Amino acid sequence: MRLTEILKLLLQSVIDLVRPMPRSVKDVQRRMSAIRALLMSCMALHLRQTGHRTVLLIGLGFSVYAAGLFLTDRITKDQPPASHDVILKTRWSSPTPASNIIIVDIDERSLATLAPEHGRWPWSRSVLADGVQKLSDIGMKALLLNVLMSDPDKNSPDSDGAMEVTAAIIRPVSFPVIRLNPQNDAKSQMTVAQLLQKTGDTADNGSATVAVILPLFESMLDRIGVANQEPDDDGAVRRYPVIWSDGTLTMPSIVARTAQLAGLNVNSVPPKITLNWRNKKGRYTRVSFSDLLKAKEGDPALKVFKDAVVVMGVSAPGLGQTKGTSVRAVEDDNEILATALDDVINETYLRVLPAWATLLLELAAIWTLVWIAMGGALSPILTKAFLIFESGLGSITMVGASYTNYLLDFSGCMAFGAGVFISLKFVQILDSGWSRARPGLRRAARVQDGGVIVMLGYRDSQVSRAEAAALQRFLEGEVGIQHTIRVDDLFGGESFIRPTLEDFTCQLCLLPFDAEAALRRRIERQPVFDRLHIQRQPLQTRWDPDDVSFRKEIAPWLLRMCAEVIEGPVAEAKA
Repeated sequence: MRLTEILKLLLQSVIDLVRPMPRSVKDVQRRMSAIRALLMSCMALHLRQTGHRTVLLIGLGFSVYAAGLFLTDRITKDQPPASHDVILKTRWSSPTPASNIIIVDIDERSLATLAPEHGRWPWSRSVLADGVQKLSDIGMKALLLNVLMSDPDKNSPDSDGAMEVTAAIIRPVSFPVIRLNPQNDAKSQMTVAQLLQKTGDTADNGSATVAVILPLFESMLDRIGVANQEPDDDGAVRRYPVIWSDGTLTMPSIVARTAQLAGLNVNSVPPKITLNWRNKKGRYTRVSFSDLLKAKEGDPALKVFKDAVVVMGVSAPGLGQTKGTSVRAVEDDNEILATALDDVINETYLRVLPAWATLLLELAAIWTLVWIAMGGALSPILTKAFLIFESGLGSITMVGASYTNYLLDFSGCMAFGAGVFISLKFVQILDSGWSRARPGLRRAARVQDGGVIVMLGYRDSQVSRAEAAALQRFLEGEVGIQHTIRVDDLFGGESFIRPTLEDFTCQLCLLPFDAEAALRRRIERQPVFDRLHIQRQPLQTRWDPDDVSFRKEIAPWLLRMCAEVIEGPVAEAKA
């Protein structure tokens, strides 16, 4: 039956069901159920007719969708998929925060403790200078001072001098520069060459003007780094620009500058990294700024700063900056900078799959399942292959994210695999239901009176799945899809004889009396002919699997043939 014929049949049947006015709600429900069953029957018939073409079409459709997502990601802003956050939040472990990265926190406690002596924030810059000096005296390795000082201190001019002298004397300290919106570049009088001449970096676009906020003191300018971060569209920080580059300005970030001041080479680190949050192994050691400032010389608590890389910044509520991350809704800048420093210094940043590799893996997942489904007429191993595929990819993803620095996010592959699997299983269920004449699934088939039924029985243990599928396709081609039924689930339950009785399949074929001899001759040329048990029975009722009379007439034939096949000469000879 052609697709156009199926659609005409479906349309006419729907009209016939709808035309009489429904008389009750139950009548409407009954008609809707009948339409739904007819639709499923038509789909099953069409899927059985198209065979592998439908499976290939499923693979092609999902492949086009995967390619479309890839192209869309290339056009829009590059942003990690949402699955990255889920993986990092639920992973079993994470790197341990480096013990030599310390946060000196200007927190609420520091403000309260130092308020009687130094007043409210902002304190005079001599206070910060004292903190920097104390860290230097203890023997810190480098300091990231995440406090921007861009304007003179009108209340305490002398403190500016103290800060400038401290910055000039203590060299391993990096200072922030703020990159303003590039839209302001035209209003700036500073060129990229002038800025990078101060920092000692190479100018790639020297004549262009650039809008930035610089530290006030000249002694700081040779150790500045861009303090801007690059949150994603949802405001969360997931990656960090080790080298800031926006098309106009290219220079090290404050994290890269700090690593350089600590004597480390960051050339092997990518310009932008995916941060590997320490969300399963605690947080970085924090020391309140007031504790640092008030600690006496020789205090054992100060030993943590020896050879440490220090982040000094403000986290007090209302003063410090907070952002969302992959693993926390709110995180302060100090922790983000410490994580970035740790990843740069120890190269623990996450290595993620490039988009093109993800696309290739998605296509491989799609077509592997399609290939399995096509093997042996919708292969029954499809479910096992899918479960192994999904569990394997899920395990690799979680193990990699938990115990290595690789975030191999196979969630896209798993999602496409699930979509293809569900689609193929739907096709498989309808195809198998049609082949077995499941009750209600052959409503789209023509009902035929009379004829002869040729029954071809065999033991499943003697005929491979591929041979059985080829035999059914041969019979369908000879007598028609609507006139062939496969019976391979005759017995159920938990009886001790079930394994023996289940080793039986029978193909039922309806054909005119005058066509029987020709079909037998063609069956004799089939490779499995010597393993077939063939019988014929004239059909007294209509060929209609939904008709009780047809079932009652067929059932005894099948039972007798099953007994003959199980103990017959074909089975014995093969055994």
